[in-house]
Amino acid sequence: MYIIINKTKQTRYLHEDSFPSAVLDEMLDNGDRVIVISLYTNLFKVPFMEELNGVRQWCWENFPLDRETLLNYGINYKNL
Repeated sequence: MYIIINKTKQTRYLHEDSFPSAVLDEMLDNGDRVIVISLYTNLFKVPFMEELNGVRQWCWENFPLDRETLLNYGINYKNL
């Protein structure tokens, strides 16, 4: 399951299938600020733009997510 947090629109989406690249690309291309939390891999995913052979594309940097980290920030992960 993926939790998509859109800071620009102050919304949160749950996605239970494969990584929602098309939806996220559209949000990012519209200028929305988003992060993704993957509950499959326990990672925070933060987007960044990369240019490969003259083609710009969205890529994702991964940061570890664990229960202890969430609790340290006062987040109850079961309510996400």
